Amino acid sequence: MFKRLFDFVAAFVGLLIAFPLMMLIFILVRLDSPGPVIFSQTRLGKNGKHFLVHKIRKFPSNTGTSGSGVTVAGDVRMTRVGRFLERTKLDELPQLWNILKGEMSFVGPRPESLRYADLFTGEFEKILDFTPGIFGPNQIAFRNESDMYPADEDPDLFYRRVLFPQKARADLAYFNRCNWLRDIQWIIKGVCVSLIGAVHWRRLIGLHAGVILLDILAVEAAWWLAYLLRYSEIHDNFITPLSVTGAWLYPLLVVPVLLIGGCYQRPARHFGINDAIRLLKSAAMGWGLAAFVFLGYFFRNQSLLLAPLGLLISLPLMTTPRLWYRDYWYKKARRGKKHKDLQHVLIYGAGDQGSALASLLDHRYHRAKLIGYIDDNSELRGRFIRGFKVYGMERDLQAIHARHRIDQLWFSFIPDKQKYKRIKTMCSELNTDLVILPLTEPFVQLAEKRSNQDSNQAELTLEETLEDTSVQSAAVISQFEENRSKITH
Repeated sequence: MFKRLFDFVAAFVGLLIAFPLMMLIFILVRLDSPGPVIFSQTRLGKNGKHFLVHKIRKFPSNTGTSGSGVTVAGDVRMTRVGRFLERTKLDELPQLWNILKGEMSFVGPRPESLRYADLFTGEFEKILDFTPGIFGPNQIAFRNESDMYPADEDPDLFYRRVLFPQKARADLAYFNRCNWLRDIQWIIKGVCVSLIGAVHWRRLIGLHAGVILLDILAVEAAWWLAYLLRYSEIHDNFITPLSVTGAWLYPLLVVPVLLIGGCYQRPARHFGINDAIRLLKSAAMGWGLAAFVFLGYFFRNQSLLLAPLGLLISLPLMTTPRLWYRDYWYKKARRGKKHKDLQHVLIYGAGDQGSALASLLDHRYHRAKLIGYIDDNSELRGRFIRGFKVYGMERDLQAIHARHRIDQLWFSFIPDKQKYKRIKTMCSELNTDLVILPLTEPFVQLAEKRSNQDSNQAELTLEETLEDTSVQSAAVISQFEENRSKITH
């Protein structure tokens, strides 16, 4: 009776407190994807009785029952807001209504899906003697259950074989001797673990500790520089309550916003234009939030220019180390290519396809050394694309080979019949393998067809080329496949 009274009062108070937050989440879920914001599913309750458990929807409404019955890390079915709800466990707030109705308790075994009802046999059947709940030993031990599923095993089978027996035995070990005092301890532990576990601290610190520290220092330096620029007339009293408050408040608020904004999701060595845009947006929101708190709760009559100045100063301070580390990492990776049988590759065509090939070769194949490009556009000569130089045009192939020893020439496009014959003859003289990548599978099936006329012409050119040089083309493709296998190995 005491436990039921506690559940009722605490659930009622919890619903009142969480109502504004739930309304905000409902709006975000609705804006993120169409459909109802509440997801209800039939679960097993006390004595095996069925009831509807309520959660905030994490998946699109049209997902249905497709996919696994459990949620794995990075589940592709989750929406953007759903991923946030999964990490913070805020999707379980509507279960306070289940507790208020008496279908659940704050502390108890997790209500299981009907999909796994057949597992409650033998010793595990006793679990159904208890009222299911939100918190308990398993909610602590399996806080990040989604990360426990191996990559090479079906999640449902792994849950049945490994996780469910472990959770069931832990529930039986506790709930056979539980009391209200221990239940309160589990509630406190559960709330703390849910909040702390919302961030992958080990991964965050292991991969991004240096970047986060640099961002903290950047925001700190930006604040002091903005303070000096705005109050340049201050000489004697440099350390004031205003400057000290901003010095701890702005880093404390800006960096967490960068974290929530996804600025630490990718390693710094892959920092690109999309990451720079994300950093700009998150930094603007962080400085805006900090300015709102700073002016609203500490110094109402201070200058509004401090936050914009700090934002403008902090952006180059945060992006410069990322760009430097990215270039340093790429140069280090290129210097590490010291295999004796390193294949020197030259790409013909410096357009989008050639740029994509350069990125693939530079980042993934350590036995391939990309020399650069040649292109028919003379205006590209001497320019750098993805860090590699455009050395010239077709006529410069022999000179480039004499300087860099070209082992393979990769076409990023389908050449016409005359060009193919010229380049084939030249490569034979230079003992260089010719690879026409769009003519190999599966690229030939993925070629863009701009129109029926162009498509028919391209197919005709392809047929003529292969008909005239069937033996040579087969040999080229065979050699390419062999070289690709070696490089991949």
